[in-house]
Amino acid sequence: MKSRTLGTALLAGLTLLGTGGATGFLLRPASAPQSLRTATEVTSAPVGREELVDERTVKVSLTKSPAPPLVVGFAGRVTSTSCRPGTPLRSGRAVARIDNTPLIALATSVPLYRDLDRGDRGGDVRALQRELARLGHRVNTDGRYDRGTAEAVRKLQKAAGVSRPDGRITATEILWLPAASVSPDSCELVQGGYVSSGQTYAKVAPRLTAVVVESMPSGAVAGKRVIELMGVIGPLDTDGTATDPKFLAKVAGTQEYRLAQRADEEPELTAVLALADALPTLKVPPGALFGVDGDTGCVQSGDRAHAVTIVGSKLGATLVAPAGDRPTGDLPADGDLPAQVNLGSSITLDSCG
Repeated sequence: MKSRTLGTALLAGLTLLGTGGATGFLLRPASAPQSLRTATEVTSAPVGREELVDERTVKVSLTKSPAPPLVVGFAGRVTSTSCRPGTPLRSGRAVARIDNTPLIALATSVPLYRDLDRGDRGGDVRALQRELARLGHRVNTDGRYDRGTAEAVRKLQKAAGVSRPDGRITATEILWLPAASVSPDSCELVQGGYVSSGQTYAKVAPRLTAVVVESMPSGAVAGKRVIELMGVIGPLDTDGTATDPKFLAKVAGTQEYRLAQRADEEPELTAVLALADALPTLKVPPGALFGVDGDTGCVQSGDRAHAVTIVGSKLGATLVAPAGDRPTGDLPADGDLPAQVNLGSSITLDSCG
């Protein structure tokens, strides 16, 4: 009996001792995880490079002017017509035949209202010469219908299918276009039908004359800009309008534009503005900047300070250019730029001086 009691006592003592040890281990303060220990201070960062285009999305509106109907100047039977709704009619080409006589489309700033021949002078002659020059013919644009003008007209007539090109303009055989290329909404001539002088050849939708930015974005980097609308890129004027004829013609020729014109209500349109020439910039951490005043500041590399212009930010980095290089221009040679910038306590200066 005594030995069993003694064994029981020893077992209980060992159990208490083990439990106390485990409890003590569990209650002992744990060491801090590696991620929570004091990190080594970062005192510098590399400098990157970025080509900044400063894209901004803006709302735009379209300015359009009514287009007059395209009118035939002489009577006869329509032997052929190339008019198709939505298919552009281009200046310098025959767009129909009436009594087998080609009807030539021409886009002149002054509609050709009279017959023209060598020796004639005037604003309509100059308008004809300018369009001939745009079409690739070598002519003077002095308003005098000379031999060179007559030869250019003869070549134009020959290319259009005139059987006996003579270099003279018969005004009634010209279909005047308000632009170098127009897309008809409807075609009024039918092959085999009769047409009278003054009858409508086709009706054209209002002509796009400008794309207007409703409000220029604030804080944008200064510099010449381009606009992208409906997949077409063109120059933007300083007042926020795009009036370049080639740009407008391409926009008006897109399927998106044609669908917008058919909508019951004027759709809300957006475009993207960007710098015409990308601005070379340096990428630095925001914490590298000091002495900031407006859009200027300083960065320090080693014991030297560099004055910079702040031009934007991107993905946690600040984009700067060496002071004086905004808004355009190449960055200085690598030897004149810092490869590293100071951070935290290693920034020991308080100005760029």
